[in-house]
Amino acid sequence: MTNHDVPDSTDWLTTPLTALAVVESALRCQVCKDFYKTPMITTCCHTFCSLCIRRALSNEGKCPLCRASEQELKLRSNWAMEEAVQAFINARPATLELARNANTNKTSSKRKAVQDHHESGDAPDGKRLRSSTRLRNTRSHPSYTVPAEEDETVDVSEGDEDFQPEPEDGLVACPVCESRMKEWQVFKHLETCTGPVQRPRGTPGSSSNTSFNQQRPQTKAPDRLPAINYSMFKDQALRKKMSDLGISNQGPRILLERRHKEWMTIWNSNCDAACPRKRHELLHDLDVWERTQGGRAPTTGRSIQNAAIIKDKDFDGAAWAAKHDSSFKDLIANAKRTRLEAKKKAEETANESKMDGNTTPQENRDRVQDHSADWRAVSRPSAFPSRPAEGIPGRPSHSDSPSPEP
Repeated sequence: MTNHDVPDSTDWLTTPLTALAVVESALRCQVCKDFYKTPMITTCCHTFCSLCIRRALSNEGKCPLCRASEQELKLRSNWAMEEAVQAFINARPATLELARNANTNKTSSKRKAVQDHHESGDAPDGKRLRSSTRLRNTRSHPSYTVPAEEDETVDVSEGDEDFQPEPEDGLVACPVCESRMKEWQVFKHLETCTGPVQRPRGTPGSSSNTSFNQQRPQTKAPDRLPAINYSMFKDQALRKKMSDLGISNQGPRILLERRHKEWMTIWNSNCDAACPRKRHELLHDLDVWERTQGGRAPTTGRSIQNAAIIKDKDFDGAAWAAKHDSSFKDLIANAKRTRLEAKKKAEETANESKMDGNTTPQENRDRVQDHSADWRAVSRPSAFPSRPAEGIPGRPSHSDSPSPEP
């Protein structure tokens, strides 16, 4: 697996060990979708990363899965889950590589078997293959198997595991303390012998201690930060408290509260870990939060920033509606007026199209010509009367006008 590959439970679906996909999914947090880091169990028996569950409880005060009410004080460390996750992470690369290689070898062996089958089928009848020759020789010369001698089993008692042969040094051992000495010194030694010497004996599993069976570092755990009531702190007092903690105290009041909550979550989550991290590492995490969600987060406008500040549990819908009631009424009135205008315009368009549909094209052209003639008659000066246009109702034609006298 290369460095740029992100481990995921779906990696097992392309291997013969597809059942491990469900096992790996059970070892991942339901919030961050990563392997558990310092897993904590809730009173509703759900497990999350310490940082994930503390952030969720700081924002909503409910379990992310079952939505039951929960408090940070009731969280407990799940050491068994942490050991299982660590063991799986250590065994995952080798197991995944072995599963992938097994799948590849299985495919290549199938391909080779099919190829051998085609080669044997295409061979001519007069040519014998080497395998058939071997088979014929085996049938003509039957082999006789020699029965193997039965292995003698020797039972070894538990007390004989530490047996050591006596060295050939000319000395004898004391029957009590097993100290070696000359034969003539044994009787004198027995008068002052204090008994057998206690030799340290290792347990059978002492040489194979795993990483999670080792003792945890006996370092003093850092003190947790208590929750505070921000309404009781003025701006100056809150800034001083944040300065004492060693974090930035710049920005508006709302940003100060959010920054302090995030630092308290990061710090208390580090207190849950078996191996707490250094302070500069925690400050780096706070700086990442500052650049992604805090005061230095890239926002396109003040409205987006203000919307990100509002929390679900802090939002008062009734107060918001009362404050912006006039704006809501204006929006409703504009929507109704726009709707009526669109409806009237649609009706006028329908009436015009209906009127145009009752007349023929020739009548439309005659109507246009009549309007043009009326316009010409009106635009001419009265000193130069002209003959009335023919075909216009209410006007005399050429035949009706009197002829001039000679």
